[in-house]
Amino acid sequence: MILNISGRNMDTGAAFQEHARATLHSIVEKYFSNAVSGTVTLEKSDAGFEVNIRINLTKRIELESKGSARDAHAALDSAAEHAEKRLRRHKRRLKNHRSAAGQLEEDIQFAPMSVYAGAQQIQADQAEPLPEREAENDDDALPVIAELSYEVESMSVEQAVMRLELSGENCLLFRNSGHLGLNMVHLRNDGSIGWVDPRGNRNLAGPSA
Repeated sequence: MILNISGRNMDTGAAFQEHARATLHSIVEKYFSNAVSGTVTLEKSDAGFEVNIRINLTKRIELESKGSARDAHAALDSAAEHAEKRLRRHKRRLKNHRSAAGQLEEDIQFAPMSVYAGAQQIQADQAEPLPEREAENDDDALPVIAELSYEVESMSVEQAVMRLELSGENCLLFRNSGHLGLNMVHLRNDGSIGWVDPRGNRNLAGPSA
């Protein structure tokens, strides 16, 4: 696995880099030996240090975890522990995915995605917040930050849940391989994962006569 270790506006030091390589290679070899690449980013925070780990397990599956502590090495250990827990939880699913990857070509579609500025970003960009009445009467369209392309992959609900938990994202849009309809899984406020299937559990064979 190709591993890139860097500091954000700071020098990581040889000892930290050696610690990061040894720790991540040990974890990845234990649970998913075919990982493609990974990055470890160290930066200072109010509490001390924060470490962000991002590992590309395959071209499509990404693992991300974070850790913070007063000491840089402790922050790395915290992030690595979170990563290992996620890999351990999904070890069987990852193994099944690796076995099927060589047999089936992934079905991926691309959908246009616009990123809009949120209320907090708009307010932060303004020297003074707009008066309430003026804001209510403002008919201007929301500012678009970026125009992107979103990859919509075909997978099972179980695979989608795995992807969501490994990536650390809040939601994932996918095409349900059971009925080819668009579905979404999302992280709820209580830590559980919700599954949205707009048209229900459809059958590819269609309604019976």
